[in-house]
Amino acid sequence: MKNDMRITYPLWQMGVIVIAMLLTWLVGLSSVFTVGDRSFEVNVQGEWGVIWGVALLVFVFYLALFTWNVVKHNKRMPNHKINVFSWKPQEYMEDDELFQEVTKRATKKVYTYFVWSIPLFAGLSLGLQVGTIGVVMVLLLLSMGQYLIYYTEVRKYTGVDE
Repeated sequence: MKNDMRITYPLWQMGVIVIAMLLTWLVGLSSVFTVGDRSFEVNVQGEWGVIWGVALLVFVFYLALFTWNVVKHNKRMPNHKINVFSWKPQEYMEDDELFQEVTKRATKKVYTYFVWSIPLFAGLSLGLQVGTIGVVMVLLLLSMGQYLIYYTEVRKYTGVDE
C-alpha cells in the first residue's frame, strides 16, 4: 500500500490547488477588471513578470513531476492504473470490500463537509464583498479541504503510517 499512488493522490491534488491559489492571487494583484465592456487586463511587466514566470515554471515542473509519478505508478501497478482524464475520481478504490467501505466513509465525510461549508460560504459572500478573486480563492480552499478530509480518512485504514 505504501507505493500505491491512489492513496497519496489527494496530496497531489492539494499541491495543484496551492499553485492554482498562487496564480489566482497573482491575477488579482496584477489585473485590471472592467465590468462595463467586460475587459480583462493582466499586467506582467516588471516584477510581476518575474513572479508570473516563476509561478508558471513551478506549475510546469509540478505537472511534469506528477505525470512522471503517474507513469511510474501505472508501470508498477498495472491492475490499479491511474487515468487522470477519467470522469471517475481516482480516489475511489473499490478493489475489495475494505476499500469500498473506506471510500464510502471518506466520501460521506466529504459530502457532510460540503453540505455545511458551501451554504456557509454562500451566506458570507452575500454579506461580504469578496469579489471574483476572493470567491475563486475560497472555492479552491474548499476543494483543498475536501482532499484533506478524504486523505486523512483513507490513511487511517490503509496503514500508510506504519
